[in-house]
Amino acid sequence: MGSLILIKGQIPEMTPEQKERLEKLESIRDEDIDYSDIPPLRDDQVGKYKRLRDKKDLWKKIKVRLVED
Repeated sequence: MGSLILIKGQIPEMTPEQKERLEKLESIRDEDIDYSDIPPLRDDQVGKYKRLRDKKDLWKKIKVRLVED
């Protein structure tokens, strides 16, 4: 199992560009997303899919610890 430790004050701040992009993404309503360039799925394609939770070999456990100074 891997570990990730985030220490307050050592997490890099978002750049102004990142903040601006996040604000734009947050303001988009689901109804305004254009899916027209995505082809519809055929029944034979959907039949091949498996739920991710059934593929246990894909899951990895990690431990996250938040440390405040």
